[in-house]
Amino acid sequence: VWAELESRGTRRDDPSTWHDEAPSHLQHLKGRPEFRAVWSDATRSAIADLLGPGGADDVAPADAGAFFLLFPNPRPWRVPWKAWHVDHDWRAPKAPLTGLKVHAHFGPTPPRAGGMTVLAGGHHVVDAAVRRLAPFPAGTPGRTIRRAVMRSHPYLRELGTDAGDDPARHLARLERFLDREEDVFGHPVRVVENTAEPGDVILMHPLTLHTRPTNAGTEPRLLLNKDLHCYSR
Repeated sequence: VWAELESRGTRRDDPSTWHDEAPSHLQHLKGRPEFRAVWSDATRSAIADLLGPGGADDVAPADAGAFFLLFPNPRPWRVPWKAWHVDHDWRAPKAPLTGLKVHAHFGPTPPRAGGMTVLAGGHHVVDAAVRRLAPFPAGTPGRTIRRAVMRSHPYLRELGTDAGDDPARHLARLERFLDREEDVFGHPVRVVENTAEPGDVILMHPLTLHTRPTNAGTEPRLLLNKDLHCYSR
């Protein structure tokens, strides 16, 4: 990855060259054999534990996934408000699982350093909200369902509201969303960061609400993302 970045002028030993916060030109690397290590026996066994017998075989990926690199920037770390979403069908059943979201870290991801921001327990909330809002007509765009879900409860509406440049409002968001749990549709939820060490693989429910954070650390966040879909389940 660094060889590819350096071929375009982004030098590992010179942060002053880290101009592109989220490089998007690395996707051709995802099929390289080095990254097949993500799909180790340990990873596939964990997937099979969640998806049931044969689950790992049903979703054997052709590549390691998309690269999500996030370089540091001078912005302070704040609870994100924009683009909370899921990457699967919002109307998919909560159970049995119809897929997984897989994050494989090949660099350290300490707190406030770009770990994916997720709503722990959010898959229960998405399921409950969609059932309350249903039925959606066939062909309803995912963005329409997303907007409806994010407006379906005061907690979600506030989570998805821009706090502007008011430091007091951002501090209140940290205290409310990060520091304590709240009940939404009968389920406890809290915003968390997916911190990790190199080699960690995180498996998430496909209805987990998440959004891209700020990397307020000193090193780039190096992450492979793969969405596994089991349409036959």
